[in-house]
Amino acid sequence: MAQTPPSNESGKFRLHKFEQPIGEETYTITADGNKLTLKTDFKFTDRGTEVPLTATLCTSGTYAPESFVIKGSTSRQSQIDTEVVVSSGDASPSAETATIHQGKETPTVTAPNTFFTIAGYAPVAVQMAMMRYWRAHGQPAQLPTLPSGAINIRDRGSQAVSLNGRDVQLERYTVQGLIWGMETLWMDGANNLAASVSTDAEFDHFEAIRDEYEPALSTFVASAAHDQMAFLAEMSTSLPGRRTGTFAFIGGTVVDVTGKPAIPNATVVTSAGKIIAVGPKSQTRIPSDAQRIDVSGKYIVPGLWDIHAH
Repeated sequence: MAQTPPSNESGKFRLHKFEQPIGEETYTITADGNKLTLKTDFKFTDRGTEVPLTATLCTSGTYAPESFVIKGSTSRQSQIDTEVVVSSGDASPSAETATIHQGKETPTVTAPNTFFTIAGYAPVAVQMAMMRYWRAHGQPAQLPTLPSGAINIRDRGSQAVSLNGRDVQLERYTVQGLIWGMETLWMDGANNLAASVSTDAEFDHFEAIRDEYEPALSTFVASAAHDQMAFLAEMSTSLPGRRTGTFAFIGGTVVDVTGKPAIPNATVVTSAGKIIAVGPKSQTRIPSDAQRIDVSGKYIVPGLWDIHAH
């Protein structure tokens, strides 16, 4: 993609949970020669508690990161205070290192050739800068991130969004590895982030919409739900099939959470997906056709499930 000279910019994103307005983010990008400084103020109110977050990102004109500072709250109960400073290596100007300040830790690591600085739960404008960097640097299938991790960005194609009686053409992307789960982002023809639909730091549905695209909120949410379903369908084709038959899990410690003492060196026998025997190894009969699985050193507990859902 052809790059235009850096210029000053400002904008606003409206923030929602489950399509209900909860706050906003404002940002500015200031150009100084071939350097850019992005400053963003991200704030919403959740259950009566303010959740403020600020970030400053300094980059080259093509959004190659030079420093990144993020401070504040990512949810009612979670805080962040992180700084990443990128420097040229002593031995070679082309080799870069990154010093990462997180709590009491300040490690210095070798920076990958292509990377971006971003927090797992970042202000929306920083994600826009990430997309501009990715587009300007070859759109790699995987993009390493600092202070840690890597993301996978997939182009889902063009989408027409109706806005005040006219169709606006946007490019839709899905991003994995930045937050818990997958998010969908839309970029417009001016290389601006139009919308982001994801989960927040408490795993609630979260939507951020550029001010002028607010009327299309429901369209963005519906498209993101379609992407989630498509992702699950794709993932299911790579999962191994369910194993059937009779199994004996031998040597583990059984904790049945009834208050009874744990059973060490136990055997659990299942058949047709149901438990048919549990007890000490020496006292539990194993059917002759059972597949024996050694689970020594492990614990066996009743199934767990996520009950934090809405």
